[in-house]
Amino acid sequence: MRHFTNVHDLGDLNAAVKEALEVKSNRFAYKHLGQNKTLMMIFFNSSLRTRLSTQKAAMNLGMNVIVLDVNQGAWKLETERGVVMDGDKPEHLLEAIPVMGCYCDVIGVRSFARFESKSDDYEEKILNQFIRYSGRPVFSMEAATRHPLQSFADLITIEEHKKTERPKVVLTWAPHPKALPQAVPNSFAEWINQTDYEFVITHPEGYELSLIHISEPTRP
Repeated sequence: MRHFTNVHDLGDLNAAVKEALEVKSNRFAYKHLGQNKTLMMIFFNSSLRTRLSTQKAAMNLGMNVIVLDVNQGAWKLETERGVVMDGDKPEHLLEAIPVMGCYCDVIGVRSFARFESKSDDYEEKILNQFIRYSGRPVFSMEAATRHPLQSFADLITIEEHKKTERPKVVLTWAPHPKALPQAVPNSFAEWINQTDYEFVITHPEGYELSLIHISEPTRP
């Protein structure tokens, strides 16, 4: 069973970009792929662009779509293991995941970093529980460490508008008064490092990304 949480899950990146551009140019040509199939989109955090674009893409592929906003339109779910269930969360995520899997063919999950423990965030506990227990292909609609849909869209945009075969791409950011997720820059660095672009990251000292996401490319 295949899942999609990072660039390496796609295989040949050039082929994936080429296929994405083909689908974009003929958006309703592949409706047969999703006929009589259901996508369940599960949101532990709010979303605008990812939610709308993912739902529209599924509909273009002929799929039915179920959207579940956890803790808003359903029971509050306990996500930590080994806790006493005597609070305001009447159901545990591990019990709910197999139920969700019964009603769909593919699951998309959006779950941000909590900023309570970096090690816990980087373990991607919620996303990995869906992968392990749902019995369905799972893709990330942004997790604690990566946002693969955003990065794929960024790469496609660069390919569509680049003026040279090997463009120079610069990723930078500035300090912010609030702690913010690193998923988007982590993911962008990981994806661009798999191209042959000239890629530069520049940032204030002390605001580095995790090295695991900015490693050397695995292909020329």
